[in-house]
Amino acid sequence: MTLIGPRQKQRPSKDLRQIGLLTAVPMMLLVAPLIGYFAGDWADKHFGTEPYLSVFGVILGLVSAGIETYNLIKKASAAEKDKDSEKQSGT
Repeated sequence: MTLIGPRQKQRPSKDLRQIGLLTAVPMMLLVAPLIGYFAGDWADKHFGTEPYLSVFGVILGLVSAGIETYNLIKKASAAEKDKDSEKQSGT
């Protein structure tokens, strides 16, 4: 008798792939605006347009992180659907 229940035949690599996709989201939401800020700050110092390019870089970083987050969530949900269909087919 086990406390957890019967083991299911699963491929751990698919689970790990999905975990990897979903843990990339917070890092992306943090790093992309920071890169945009530092690139904009460098451009501000180079061209003498003090806060404008930094703000534009942060906004561009947030938009790109949002788009990439959407794509990653779409991939993760497709992987979850594939896993569910495998469970139903019995493989």
